[in-house]
Amino acid sequence: MKFDAPKGIVIAGHRGNPALYPENTLQSFASAIDCGVDMIETDIRITKDGELVLMHDADVKRTTDGCGLVRDLSLKQLKTLNAGNGQSIPTLIEFLELCKPHKKLLYDLEIKVYKEEDGADAVAYAVDKTAQAADEYGISDRVIINSFDAYVLEYTRKKYGRKFLIHGYYPYGILGKNMSVNPDAYLDYACYWAQGEQAKRTCEYLLSRGIAPCTGSDTTRQGFIDAVKYGCAMFTENDPKTVLAWRDEL
Repeated sequence: MKFDAPKGIVIAGHRGNPALYPENTLQSFASAIDCGVDMIETDIRITKDGELVLMHDADVKRTTDGCGLVRDLSLKQLKTLNAGNGQSIPTLIEFLELCKPHKKLLYDLEIKVYKEEDGADAVAYAVDKTAQAADEYGISDRVIINSFDAYVLEYTRKKYGRKFLIHGYYPYGILGKNMSVNPDAYLDYACYWAQGEQAKRTCEYLLSRGIAPCTGSDTTRQGFIDAVKYGCAMFTENDPKTVLAWRDEL
């Protein structure tokens, strides 16, 4: 199963539009929407007091003027930090409020809570709170749940069935050691990082299993053209405006 998109290719803003604005900030997300992206990709973590916030790294030091693990800090503490351009770390709800007027926007929600690091209960909490928010905003049919931990993906599929599409990574070893079933059985999209013949073989394998291949971050023009030729169905990009223009030229 795939999302509908122009020319069958979804273009997503990777943490918003970090080519122009600080990643995973409302400013970056708004810029990506203004560019015309089909989807926004972002990262979900849990604060010490159980709030869902959008932050890629476990530690805030790379993207803010603070330090410390997100899971060890309260939302109040996180909100005092500058995430760039005077922006604060947004909550999932603040992000969904920003996106609410855009009725066709797709969402790639990467759960950055892992069984090995945070425990099974934390995984369940993060997925369930994310699912609850998606329901409240009426976007469940436009959400793909994403993770580098097979346990997160298997939990999501087992509890929510086909309510959400599922995004993983290939080769499947990237999904860690908590894999109890072959991801061929439940993945809708799988992201790969390869070029040339390896990319072609990867796409052929995924497509043969009914899984839509995706790639991205800093794709070159030729890399984009080749990936489309191989059947790639989603690009998650740091410079989405440029890649949108390449799609228009196809």
